[in-house]
Amino acid sequence: MRFILILALTFSVNIFAKSMTAKVALNPMGSFEVKTKRIRGNVAKKGDALQAANIEISVKSFDTDNETRDEHLKDKLEVKKYPNIVVEKAVGKGGKGQAIIKMRNISKKVPFSYSEKGSEVEVNFSISLKDFGITGINYMGVGVQDEVKISASLPVK
Repeated sequence: MRFILILALTFSVNIFAKSMTAKVALNPMGSFEVKTKRIRGNVAKKGDALQAANIEISVKSFDTDNETRDEHLKDKLEVKKYPNIVVEKAVGKGGKGQAIIKMRNISKKVPFSYSEKGSEVEVNFSISLKDFGITGINYMGVGVQDEVKISASLPVK
């Protein structure tokens, strides 16, 4: 079975706990989760601005509770060549910001919105899989759309 449906319609990231869950919705129906506990990095608050740099998410540690699907996922992301997805830099102020995300050695500027909730920040943004050289993700008519919506919850130091 070739389910290489990698990037989620929702990412929930908690760096403090060193874990990530990606909920992957399949089209036309179904879903699965991608999980990892291998995340490194911090978000800092300076005045009323938020900043982050070099947040790394280990692709090698992605786990979907299905070994075959895990292998296909890692093959599609070329884990041997590109072991991490990296938020190279992110700056936000007043609920909006911009990040540079690097996946498969391709860096793209991505606008995001955020809201602070106590000692955490919830970030929302979308990416295009094509922007990162990822296309044709389907098996027997089941696939993912190009536009991926991501939601992350991160602790602020």
